Amino acid sequence: MVNGRVGVVDESARDPRGTPATAHLNYTTYRLARALNRAAENTALSLGITMPQFLILQVLGEGLPLSNAQVARRTFVSSQAAHVVSEEMLRAGLIEKTEHPTNRRVRLVRLTDAGWQALATCTADLVEREARLSEAMGPAHEGQTLSDVLTRAAEVLAGGYFGDAEAEAEAIARRRRPAHGNRLSAS
Repeated sequence: MVNGRVGVVDESARDPRGTPATAHLNYTTYRLARALNRAAENTALSLGITMPQFLILQVLGEGLPLSNAQVARRTFVSSQAAHVVSEEMLRAGLIEKTEHPTNRRVRLVRLTDAGWQALATCTADLVEREARLSEAMGPAHEGQTLSDVLTRAAEVLAGGYFGDAEAEAEAIARRRRPAHGNRLSAS
């Protein structure tokens, strides 16, 4: 503890060879991706939907039924993981199985009305957040690096938890799944 704050290190202890991680584009883009994902996850979890489920909703929200293998590829997970998540979504009434038009061995999944409703709710929140981000970012300023712009974007998206223990604890509490499973289910 330094000056009454937990996790803050005295700046005099800094090694002179050190450089801020945010000076590197790879770190900053990862931080922005984390901020975007946390924002989307918080939105989804407010409806009892996990991030993997939300990704499937987004992909199926293109309107085309997909096979499990296609869902897996489009959501960057294994076929087994996509199957497990899809089964949860089937039980919750967010997706339904349908026949492939030409291949009887392949089953497709598509959104149900409840799935479309959940996607619309999440998407409305994300669109509002993206608009807020664009407004906060303002026009590009001459002399700003891409890293500067992305750092500011991460901060605007509530990705500034790094080094703020209180904000991080609050975000973790919001990301916890509801105790009684998904809040959205087939009625």
